[in-house]
Amino acid sequence: MKVKDFIYLLFALPLLSCESVTCPINNTVACVYGFYASARTSDGTFVEGAAISIGDTLTITAMGADSVIANRLINKNGVSLPVSFYGDTDSLMFTFIDAQGAVGRDTIRIDKTNRAHLDDPSCPLHMWHTITAVQSTRHLIDTVLINHSDINYDGLENLQIYFRTAQ
Repeated sequence: MKVKDFIYLLFALPLLSCESVTCPINNTVACVYGFYASARTSDGTFVEGAAISIGDTLTITAMGADSVIANRLINKNGVSLPVSFYGDTDSLMFTFIDAQGAVGRDTIRIDKTNRAHLDDPSCPLHMWHTITAVQSTRHLIDTVLINHSDINYDGLENLQIYFRTAQ
């Protein structure tokens, strides 16, 4: 075998040994939040309302990490946010600033379980999550409901945030 043929073989061998990659293209694991109006009856019973867009400027911060994960959102009816890889609890600060500069804040705490997910040995490991409980402060947020507890690739709305509205 000539040196030239040997060099070609060295470059071609890795190409011949590769398998087709079966990793999904849409592999972002994020918690999907939908924004809704809420109402209360005269006896204080919660009433689910329609989807709304938040007119105020909204910034979302991961508490404990002081990381802004959504900055200055306006006129949004929902948001997809990353989830901690291993943490059993994620705490988020929702900061609203209205047109007059008034600031309102609420926190949301999401308790979850984590499970490793591997599509194929040639693909990177992802962590999928199951929401077990959710709590929030109630300054601007009335109620947070779990709509779909599994956080994975599917993009389904996981949490519904119901905001107090003047009704």
